[in-house]
Amino acid sequence: MSLYYVKVIRVDFMKKRTIFGLILASVFIISLIPMVSNASAADGVVNKYAVIVGISDYEAISDLSYCDEDANDWYNQLKNEYTCTVLGDHTNNYDKFDGLATEDNVRQALTYYLGIADEDDIVVFASSGHGGATRGRVRNSFLCMWDCGSGENGYDGYIYNAELQALYDGAICEWFIFLDHCNSGGMNGVMANANAANGLLSVTCTDRGYGYDYPPGLNGAWTYFFLEVAWQNYFGGGFDIAMETIFDYAVSIYPYDNKDLPQEFDGNTAVNFYL
Repeated sequence: MSLYYVKVIRVDFMKKRTIFGLILASVFIISLIPMVSNASAADGVVNKYAVIVGISDYEAISDLSYCDEDANDWYNQLKNEYTCTVLGDHTNNYDKFDGLATEDNVRQALTYYLGIADEDDIVVFASSGHGGATRGRVRNSFLCMWDCGSGENGYDGYIYNAELQALYDGAICEWFIFLDHCNSGGMNGVMANANAANGLLSVTCTDRGYGYDYPPGLNGAWTYFFLEVAWQNYFGGGFDIAMETIFDYAVSIYPYDNKDLPQEFDGNTAVNFYL
């Protein structure tokens, strides 16, 4: 594993299948601007929105194999129920494509849907790609967007745990986050928000674990076992199946364990979460 240094902070940056070093980032500043909601109280109409991210071909770091397929599979699962924005890369084929998955574009999409969604609406964020974490006295997980290592539109291309938490702070809707990124168990800051009871977070591993490309399924491993094997094949793909039930079955057949075991963070264990 090769390591690079950003100022005085060592970064352990991991990808699916193998571990690789983080390319130097010029700016290491986190913007923590809370999301301002324009939504009002429940109106009796359930609107469903999804931000789907799948990045296989990165601008400045090494590529992955199946994250674009993860995005396609999530889109095809949700498209009949959800208004979807799909963000990815510029070389793969997407069944729906709304632009590059830059940090700026992902932030804008999440901010928009979380801002317009009222109390009886649902927002899904399903993302597949590289992930990593800083190393030091304070360990901070992050998601690698398409522009990580290069930066676009004033951002460095990394969505850190605290940044994701800030994006969700103030949202009044129900929300489900599914992350197929290494170290994504450390992206659980959203569960410290006052609205955590509205949400469910499912991630591929602990804060020190890995996600993997899974060639037999032509997907990322967690996406394949959660979405295709469990939800679609075992439970039939219906929206009357609780996400917690799907998670439990998918974990029971998942081929990786220990620090690579998927994690679930449930803001309200007394109520099942449905998409």
